[in-house]
Amino acid sequence: MFRRSIRLGLLAWLMPLSFFVMLAVWLGHGVLLEQLSRDLRQEKLAQESIQLQNLLTQSYPDIARAVKDVEQLELIFQHAFAFKVGQQPFFSAGIDKDVMTPLLSEKTPGVVYMKSRQQSLIGYRRTFLIDGQPVVLVVAETQIPKLAGWERVHVSIAVLSVLLLIVLCGLIFLAVHLALSPVSRVRNELADLHSGRRTRLHDAVPQEFSGLVTEFNRLLEILDARLERSRRTTANLSHSVKTPLASVLAILETDSSHISGDDRIYMATQLKSLHKTLDSQMRRGDVSGPQVSRSTQVVVLAQDLLDLVSRMFPQKQFRFSSTLDVQFRWPVDEQDFSEVIGNLLENAGKWSLSVVDLRLSESAEGLTLEVNDDGPGIQEDDRKRLLERWVRLDEQVDGYGLGLSIVKEIVDGYGGQIELLESSLGGLQVDILFPR
Repeated sequence: MFRRSIRLGLLAWLMPLSFFVMLAVWLGHGVLLEQLSRDLRQEKLAQESIQLQNLLTQSYPDIARAVKDVEQLELIFQHAFAFKVGQQPFFSAGIDKDVMTPLLSEKTPGVVYMKSRQQSLIGYRRTFLIDGQPVVLVVAETQIPKLAGWERVHVSIAVLSVLLLIVLCGLIFLAVHLALSPVSRVRNELADLHSGRRTRLHDAVPQEFSGLVTEFNRLLEILDARLERSRRTTANLSHSVKTPLASVLAILETDSSHISGDDRIYMATQLKSLHKTLDSQMRRGDVSGPQVSRSTQVVVLAQDLLDLVSRMFPQKQFRFSSTLDVQFRWPVDEQDFSEVIGNLLENAGKWSLSVVDLRLSESAEGLTLEVNDDGPGIQEDDRKRLLERWVRLDEQVDGYGLGLSIVKEIVDGYGGQIELLESSLGGLQVDILFPR
């Protein structure tokens, strides 16, 4: 089975994503840088074209002087120029006349681009009048030196981006490691659980892991309850068989070689009681509370148990009512639910005069189980005592006082409630709630 590492999976997603983000930022920086460079050059050329216009206007009609002044300005600003007064063109030194001449023929002001075999230029064209004469002025500069400077900045940004990407990848690795550190801690705590150095997982974990830890601790509590119930079953079994065995052994260890008929009857009675007790207690030893992914068809199980108990008390009437569908299921262990209903029906069968009612229903709180009988009932002060272990209110009735206490243990294991009330039939009413 293929098992993916969460850590490697996150890194496989985050690191390429970081790379593409940095690449997009770098490319966007290049576009913005180029746009900014172009805007600055255009603004600068427009301002210098105004200066040249002023020089030409002040020098006119001495065009030679104007050209000399403009050439001096070119040395300072390293800009090329060309202008045409009327039909007479003038060009700065070193400029490609074949490229500039067509630009002087146009009169639309604004940014112009020129490209020759030797160089690529960007310029600004301005038109105005001098003494009624139309003048077309173009100021230009070579793009390559400027672009080279911007490219150096862009390359520097790229180097910084790579370094930043390396740092970012390291931070991502560290962040993923720290984010998954609770998993390693939980794993170590599980190892401590296995070795007996710990009984529960520490609940101080991030919110994303709190539900998992809570459910695992709840499972541990269920297992502890199962173990405790098994221990109690062993204690119950030891207590239950001690007296019958002692009685039988006392008879067998006598010096008499003959056993009387009364002794035989007594021994048989004690051995039958012992067999019944062993069977009952061993079944109760399996009772251990809620189990993961278990559910029971409660209506079907209740009907089967009701039929079984009615055969034990053929002289009494057992009635069943339910608002649930026959296929209705509830998250409760089948053995637990069987133990609860079986003990309640057996107890009601012992004490009832003629009628026992069993009802199942569902509410917003959970699954409700109700057992009523028409027996003598129990005084309110004695009802709480009836749920304690080994308590028997009438010693004349068979039993060991464990049935209702086992029921309470099972219900408590599910976080449910058990309540003893006076029944509308006159006897005892037992209400049990299995919460959602």
